Amino acid sequence: MTIRHAAAVFGVLAGAALVAPAQEPAPRADPSPQAAALAAAAAVARGATVANVVPAPFRMQLVVDNRFKVPVKNADGTESLDPRNRTGKTHCLVCEYGLSPVIAVFVRTDLKGADAGGGLGKLIKGADALVPKYRSDKMAAFVAYLKLEGGPKVVTVKAADGSDEKVEAPKEYPDDEKRKVYEDEVRAFATALAADNVPFGIAPTTSPSATALGLVESTPITVILYNRLRMVQRWDLKPDDLTDEKVAEILTAAEEMVAGKKK
Repeated sequence: MTIRHAAAVFGVLAGAALVAPAQEPAPRADPSPQAAALAAAAAVARGATVANVVPAPFRMQLVVDNRFKVPVKNADGTESLDPRNRTGKTHCLVCEYGLSPVIAVFVRTDLKGADAGGGLGKLIKGADALVPKYRSDKMAAFVAYLKLEGGPKVVTVKAADGSDEKVEAPKEYPDDEKRKVYEDEVRAFATALAADNVPFGIAPTTSPSATALGLVESTPITVILYNRLRMVQRWDLKPDDLTDEKVAEILTAAEEMVAGKKK
């Protein structure tokens, strides 16, 4: 699925999620992306028509993406970076993965000095192993490190008449001055894990997308399984909650999501 097609799917799903029960008055229209994301989350909370829809795309700065690290050979014999490699770029993996089954891991706990053999590391390594096992089912995974300064910012855009217009937009990379510190933490942890099938990125602590997904600052780790842009299961965890038993539970649920069989 192309990103264009994924975006179209999101438009349809977001519209469905915003459908309120018949007895409720229609809310006043607000075109801002923040309002749209919050309205989608509220609709899901009310038990809207598509109650388990993934309510928003999720943009982040990819720090490590080793899925396409092999260079591409050009016609003239030279080599260049695979154009699919988005390392160092702001990218939406939810859009890229489209209807694929996905293991999404959102982390707020510090990665500096994190034990690659701990629960989080075991979970990511397990997800890394499932991606090639279920490649024919297009299994995918990603890790988002929620550390960048969040909140709104004001940007200048061109209005339809060519004049400058001030609009509010979410903060995202590269706004945070500590981004290099966070990048280094992610890169060191990802390198220690060598989970090449799992891209790692950094994103704001708060954003319309995080709000829509119910990612709260008080929760250190959230794991969401979704398939065909429908959320299947989620876990809101503390680092100590990721015991071997809990990791096995999550990975088994991920396999069941794809294989459709109980174990």
